[in-house]
Amino acid sequence: MFNSIKMIRISVCGLAIASMTALGCASRGGILGVDCCADVPAGAIPEPAGAKVCDWQTAGVSSAVADQTVLYQADFIGTSANLSPGAGDRMARNVNSGLAARQTALIEPSGDAALDAERIDAVSVQLASFGVASPMVEVATPAALGLRGPQAERVAGGFGNVRGSSTGTGAPISRPSGQGGFGGNLPGGIF
Repeated sequence: MFNSIKMIRISVCGLAIASMTALGCASRGGILGVDCCADVPAGAIPEPAGAKVCDWQTAGVSSAVADQTVLYQADFIGTSANLSPGAGDRMARNVNSGLAARQTALIEPSGDAALDAERIDAVSVQLASFGVASPMVEVATPAALGLRGPQAERVAGGFGNVRGSSTGTGAPISRPSGQGGFGGNLPGGIF
């Protein structure tokens, strides 16, 4: 009989502790007034699911749009004010999309004030020849700095190559292939 009373007391104490713990987490007050389960303060409305990811993507897209009108050192031929053919094509696309009329064209500083002034004039003339009424061009350090030549070649050479090749960045970029990631020349695979 003594053991059964002892067991009843232990089970009552356990039940009391469990109910206090559950009640504390379920109520606004929590255990000792601290709600350990709350992410937001009482009365606040949390952001909808995906809001942080949407903000992150919007910031990335805004940065990419801002980078479309930046002319880096590699966009000029050598240490001259002559634009490379690729830079001219990109400027034409920006004019066709209307981006060149809304956004300032930034030129990465070369360190030579005279060369920077020549490049401003050359870009202004090029934009005017494309039909931009009053081109906005300035020399400023862009938010996204370009890659150095060897790095740019490795990155550009790495896209679309097969995994394990000697060129590129060594990133796991590979061709679409058959079943199990093997090449399309194995029998029995999905090709």
